[in-house]
Amino acid sequence: MKIKTCLISLSLLASCAIASNDLSIIPTQTNGFERNFNPFDPTVGSFYATDFIYEPLWIFNVWHPENDFPRLARSVSVASDYRSVTYTLRDNVRWSDGERFDADDVVFTVNYARKHPDYPVNIDLFDPATDNGLVNDVEKLDDFTVRFTLVQPNALAHQSIGGLYPLPEHIFSKIDDPVNHANLTPVGTGPFTEVDTFRTTYFKLCQNPNYYQAEQVQIDCLRFPHYSGNEQLWAAARRGKIDWMGQGINQPEEQYTSYLPSNKVWLAPGANTNVQINTTRAPLNDARFRQALSMALNRDEMLSEDTFGLTSPTPWPVATGPGYTAWYDAQTLEPYARLMQYNPGEAAALLDQAGYRDTNSNGWRELPDGTEINIGVAVPSGWTDWFNVVLTMVDNFRAIGINAHVEGMDEQKWFERIPTGDFDLYMMWTNPGITPWKIYNELFDPNSMTPGQLENQAMHQYRSEDIERWLQAFTQTNDPTEQRRLITQIQTVVAEQVPVLSLFANPIWYEYSDKEFVGWVTEDNPYVRPQVHKGVPERLIHVLNLKPRE
Repeated sequence: MKIKTCLISLSLLASCAIASNDLSIIPTQTNGFERNFNPFDPTVGSFYATDFIYEPLWIFNVWHPENDFPRLARSVSVASDYRSVTYTLRDNVRWSDGERFDADDVVFTVNYARKHPDYPVNIDLFDPATDNGLVNDVEKLDDFTVRFTLVQPNALAHQSIGGLYPLPEHIFSKIDDPVNHANLTPVGTGPFTEVDTFRTTYFKLCQNPNYYQAEQVQIDCLRFPHYSGNEQLWAAARRGKIDWMGQGINQPEEQYTSYLPSNKVWLAPGANTNVQINTTRAPLNDARFRQALSMALNRDEMLSEDTFGLTSPTPWPVATGPGYTAWYDAQTLEPYARLMQYNPGEAAALLDQAGYRDTNSNGWRELPDGTEINIGVAVPSGWTDWFNVVLTMVDNFRAIGINAHVEGMDEQKWFERIPTGDFDLYMMWTNPGITPWKIYNELFDPNSMTPGQLENQAMHQYRSEDIERWLQAFTQTNDPTEQRRLITQIQTVVAEQVPVLSLFANPIWYEYSDKEFVGWVTEDNPYVRPQVHKGVPERLIHVLNLKPRE
């Protein structure tokens, strides 16, 4: 903690103060904070608890795969037959209440996930009822060694299992209903576990008194302020009141960096943005209708106007963006290039052929049985660029006779709606990995398509046994040629069936102030992905690299 020094006298005593090294961050915007630090609560707790309060076994460095970060585990060994993965845990880790972290906690977490299948612990357990899943069992070999046995050989298993966030057995063994457990006073292994202050408009997480790498933590507390909307948030950011956030911005210099020399922006190329299509609803369950939607989109307008020229074009209708150029077989994908081209005439003709016509002359197409079509596109109202895109999208659909409308809502409601499946079209990002396999595995994981528990990448609910088989085959080989062949097969089905509408590659939204802290990820030093958002475990590494400016 940094102490502000001054000459003590009666006249100066009141002005002498202690200045703490608190980092102000905005991982998400809400209507107000709800005290919930459950790491596997997808709508509230996970935004703040994962990485900062609870650490995983391993953090994978997506930008630099050769430089991963062992966390609660210090080493890993994959069996030569790919049938098991063994982790050696650190022997100096304690939970924030002083209890020792060891293999029992890891084994407990896996068994707890099996006992509570509705609690979304991030471990892919085998389910005999569906014949799906990766991990068959976990075994404690000694106090600091655990072995995960796999259902079948999998060369990529570490990439899945290593991300597990272990729970404290001595705490959660007493929790019978983890889904609804708010975890008001968390006990974790991460660097910031102590809830110092909590109000609906502001809270602080301060240093774990028992953190195993305490010498690396140069920040006293993480401060989470609440702002009622984008206008208030950006007003605070421009004044240097927010150290780290990841908000959409259309004119970085005019809106942010010009106000203070310490205000910085780096918009590195990021993951693809898609529209998840609810393929369980008519007419969205018809691939012809979905293809027509894709051809109706004016992506050039979305790129140049709606997203202010900050996004990058996506070459093919395969859900991944320009970051995976090496994985595209242009000759194979060429027949599907038309689906990325703005052609409302061809889109309308395809709808006519498929039987979606305006039979009552009211200006809107109906289902073949005469049922009216009315499609909503869900998007957070405060995400200006995406909201603009949806406005264009709705106009494009209406231009070919599809009655469509914008479903704008605040960010929290948008997140809460994801698992329900109550939607038509949903704007959504993708989660990049070292290869496209990760994106496709998340898109087509049948375990992520459980009604009422949908994961954001599999909201489309389109199942393909072929894709599932090819994804599994990918895990059985380290041959790059064979891996590329399998990915091309997957991409061909995605392009033909269009379970998602491929739009563009979003920039990585990353704004920060270096007024108080140094060590930030920069274009010259891109040591990890720089997002503050949940789902980017590297944010922990980012925080641990920050230190107060001298």
